[in-house]
Amino acid sequence: MVMSAVSAPGGLVPMAQRLEEARTSEIGPGLIAFSIVVLLAIATFFLLRSMMHHIRKVPPTFDNEPTDDPSGRTSGGDVG
Repeated sequence: MVMSAVSAPGGLVPMAQRLEEARTSEIGPGLIAFSIVVLLAIATFFLLRSMMHHIRKVPPTFDNEPTDDPSGRTSGGDVG
């Protein structure tokens, strides 16, 4: 392709003009990459928001809860 542009009348100027026209008429990879990054940022925001909602439901300690056993034993304790 370069050989035909060099040997063509006018040299490299028509090829440079075609490259410039192609560059200005297309959407570049920068716009696509930017939109992907923005979508990932939005998804991360909602993920963190949901995670914080679930973390608030976790109790501060994980003590064994008492059962209705009259002997005073709790479930999940030592056997013995």
